[in-house]
Amino acid sequence: MKIRSFTLIVAGFMCYGTICSAQNQILNDNQGKPVMEQSYIDVEGSPHLAANWLPGTVAFANGKTIAAKLKYDVVKDEPIFQSPRDSMALAFVAPVKSFRFDIGSIDESSLAPLIFSNGYPAIDEQSENSFYQVIADGKAKLLKRYKKVIHSNQAFNSATTTKTFAMRDAVYYLFADNKISRVKLNPKTIAVALADKADQVQTFIKTNKIDFKSDRDLAKLFTYYNSL
Repeated sequence: MKIRSFTLIVAGFMCYGTICSAQNQILNDNQGKPVMEQSYIDVEGSPHLAANWLPGTVAFANGKTIAAKLKYDVVKDEPIFQSPRDSMALAFVAPVKSFRFDIGSIDESSLAPLIFSNGYPAIDEQSENSFYQVIADGKAKLLKRYKKVIHSNQAFNSATTTKTFAMRDAVYYLFADNKISRVKLNPKTIAVALADKADQVQTFIKTNKIDFKSDRDLAKLFTYYNSL
């Protein structure tokens, strides 16, 4: 009986140690720094793509992944997470490679889940660290870039300046053959961009009545092209 009890105690310590190790690993992966919001004082609206905390997954540059409640600060172009301890908004310390929101669609996109990644060549105002929504993956990736700015407005004959967050029109990019280029979304430009399969692409567009304002339809179109 004593031997059995001792065995159970040892096993309990081993399990406890494993649990603590796993918890510490999660805490280490989740280590963050407080988000500094001073630049957003007196600004109306939200700097985030979605105002509420949403469940999601983050993949770090070191290959690790974690689950967390996330927001995407479009102004600063960075994901942030909610501390499970005190609900504080924290910025990730480790470099983030990609993240996703496991939710339904939002106003700005009809796709779900929402997947974001970086690591693409610099173009326009973006660097390799800039995040894009991945509309379609494969040999030809369709990427969507969001941008929010702080807009200041001063009414006529008023000394008061009102600041608001303003979402700019999203810009789409095509990434293929290790090159990135801006792309306008209409049948003609898409036929040029996907010239090697232009006839099949055009037939697919007409047959499926592709709506170029729908991310879901665009994903369907590029998924088809990538399958050819």
